[in-house]
Amino acid sequence: MKEVADTIMTNALYGAQKIGELPGVSIRFEGSFFEEFVVDFSESGKTVREINSALLDRQIFGGLDLSECFPELGQSALYCITEVITKDEIDGLVDALREILQ
Repeated sequence: MKEVADTIMTNALYGAQKIGELPGVSIRFEGSFFEEFVVDFSESGKTVREINSALLDRQIFGGLDLSECFPELGQSALYCITEVITKDEIDGLVDALREILQ
């Protein structure tokens, strides 16, 4: 179980860091997290709906759109990265987001 938990934490931290480096994107809420984190796309000029639709066109499921349930979070989505997601898949998500946000 420790190995699985370590893998989840490593993958999620890597994903959050890489996604948070994209222009117009930030990771909400400072502090520790396990496998889920909130990505704010408000400064990107795109809605979560637009981003998720473009990701789906690439056969990638985007984060859970939080903009309707929590409008105070702006254009934010809840992302979850677990032990079954590989570094290559995370890098593919980041590359797809980079393309979509241009």
